[in-house]
Amino acid sequence: MEFLFDRHLYRNQLKNQIMKTITFIAAFFLTGITFAQNTFGDIIGTFTTPDKKEGIFGAYAVTTRGDQFFKAITDEDGRFRISAVPAGVYQVFFIYDGDTTYAKNTVDVAPDGFGNTGIVAQTSTTVIDVIDITAPIYRLTTGVAPEIKLTKKDIQHMPVKFNAKQMVAAMTSDVKLTDDGQLIFRGARKGDVINYIDGVKMNDVQNVPSAALGYVMVYSGAIPAKYGDTTGGVVVMETLSYFDLLREYNNRP
Repeated sequence: MEFLFDRHLYRNQLKNQIMKTITFIAAFFLTGITFAQNTFGDIIGTFTTPDKKEGIFGAYAVTTRGDQFFKAITDEDGRFRISAVPAGVYQVFFIYDGDTTYAKNTVDVAPDGFGNTGIVAQTSTTVIDVIDITAPIYRLTTGVAPEIKLTKKDIQHMPVKFNAKQMVAAMTSDVKLTDDGQLIFRGARKGDVINYIDGVKMNDVQNVPSAALGYVMVYSGAIPAKYGDTTGGVVVMETLSYFDLLREYNNRP
């Protein structure tokens, strides 16, 4: 008899323990649902035409949070409600007829509350007429970099032809001559220049009798690779050969 009583008592205790556990789990679950529900809110507002006289029907009101998109479609009055948005600050934009319009201000969504964009007018677009633009076609000469060139005839008429550095400085505004006689190319250090005379590399611009010069070329940019690596400029001088002098003599009037 005592054994049966103990067994009955054990069953009642076990039943009570199970009921307490189930009650605790249910209460915890319901509390979690209530907490989750209180962390969401809505975004409302109105989307209108640029003059704010009519609401736009069928536009998408969209906002994002990370990789998540929340959207709604405006009704016939242009009003919308984006539901179940996590609490936070959002930027709302509208997509309609291929155009995107952003609300000027962000909205703050409180838990179990709503953020209001107010009235947002569609960004107006301006349609311009088609304009035909025509231009002549210019062909680029292959293998020729932009340079400034003086021929023998040009050199003969230069007032500074007896000073090579002054002559180079007079050829282009990209080159300046300092008081101490150094050439400065635009964007480079003083004296950073390479001079070639008949293919021979010089570290500075050398004076050559003007009557012996066939042409002078100055590169202040887009320097050909054959002239080496420099951050300044290149001055190329070619003197007259025997055949040049002979041709000039034979062509004299």
